[in-house]
Order: sequence, then structure tokens, then C-alpha cells
Amino acid sequence: MPLLALLVIACQVTCGLHVVRSGQERYWLYLIIALPGLGCLIYFLGIMLPDLLGSRRGRQTLNRLHDSIDPQRHLRALRDELEIRDTRDTRVNLADELLRMGQAEEAAQHYQAALRGIHSDAPDILLGLARARFALGDFAGCQASLDQLIAHNPDFRSADGHLLYARALEGQGNDLKAEEEYRALGSYSASPEANYRYALLLRRQGRQREAIELLQQIHTHARRSARHYRTLHKEWLDLSQKALLDLQRG
Repeated sequence: MPLLALLVIACQVTCGLHVVRSGQERYWLYLIIALPGLGCLIYFLGIMLPDLLGSRRGRQTLNRLHDSIDPQRHLRALRDELEIRDTRDTRVNLADELLRMGQAEEAAQHYQAALRGIHSDAPDILLGLARARFALGDFAGCQASLDQLIAHNPDFRSADGHLLYARALEGQGNDLKAEEEYRALGSYSASPEANYRYALLLRRQGRQREAIELLQQIHTHARRSARHYRTLHKEWLDLSQKALLDLQRG
């Protein structure tokens, strides 16, 4: 047998034993067997090396690899935890992950279930419920959750929640009130998203000149800001630039 084949088999055996002894997910075994050589390399870089180094970065790499191979793994673990301990935190953690995975309807159910007892008006849960309802297209329900949050937590501040409120108003066709909220939000929010969405509202209303001016302000501010700002908000800056070019072309 060629030396290379022997080395590959030895690597597969070594990695396979590590999978079993360290209690890793069984899909690693399938990967190691199905992709000789490459599977071992992926396992070594993703599991064995971070385990040896014990570094935070190594754990982050491992989590990214796990997510790419088995995106449902966090969800399964959170469901298992909820079966063992039905608490506020286990409900909210599961709801957060469900929402991240695009399962807004079930997420809303868990957020609602977490609103009980002393947590019946908890701002973080109400904000999560508002996000889930918005994702479902229930703009009135989203606003109702945020109104409840504001009524019972007057000192709570969240730019994300404020933006969600403005978008919920716009989703219900209440452009006048949405414009007020976008304008207020744009005066303090660090992200250009609020002003970008405000510009889209202006464009939809036929107020092209105002929309262009607002989009130009976004990019003037970005040019004057540190590179970190442009990197952090690249998505919204790119969208703003595209919208500006579209408007200028008529």
C-alpha cells in the first residue's frame, strides 16, 4: 500500500478516536470517512487545534465550523435545555435563536410565554416579541409590544427598538408619524440605517430632492468618519449609495 494511503488511514483513525473520546458530534465521523484527507484536515483545524490551544479565537472558529456544517445544533441544544429548565432565560434564548434562524412564528410564542410573573413587562422580552411580530408582518402587533415596553419601562433606551417602532408605523401606512420617528432617530442614532430608511420613505412620497439631500448627508458623514465607522456600517452605506445613484439618474 502506498505510503500516502497509509498516512491518510492513520490520520482517519487518529481523528476518529478523538471524535469518540472527546464526545464530539457524530457528523464529524461521517466527514472524516467521506472525505479522506480533507475531512481530517478540517477536523484538525476546527476541533483538535483549538482544543490544544484552548484559545478564545479557537472556540470562535470551532463555532463557525459547527454552524456551517450543522446550523441547527444551537437550536437542538436550546430545545433540550428548555425541556430540563423552563425559565425566563431558556425561553428567551430559544426565542432569540429561532428568530435568528428565520422561525419568527415559534419565536413569538416563546417570547410571549416568557412574559409572565415579574417578567410580564420585561423590556428585552417585549423588544424580542416586537421583532418577531415585525418579521411576521404583524406591524400593529409589533407597535403594541413596543407601546407596552414604553409604558412600563419609561427609562429604557434602544435605538434598535426606536427604529423598529418607526418601521412598524410605516408598515401600517402611518407615514406622518413614521417620519417624525425617523427624524428623531436620525438625530442621535450612530447607524445610518434610520436615515437610509427615512430617505426611502421620502422617495416613496415623491419628495425626491429631500431624499437626495438626506442620502448625500449620509455619505458626507461617512467620508468624515473613521474607517471603523465605514466598515461597521458598510451594508447601509452601500445601500444608501445605490439609492442615491438611482435617484440622481431620475
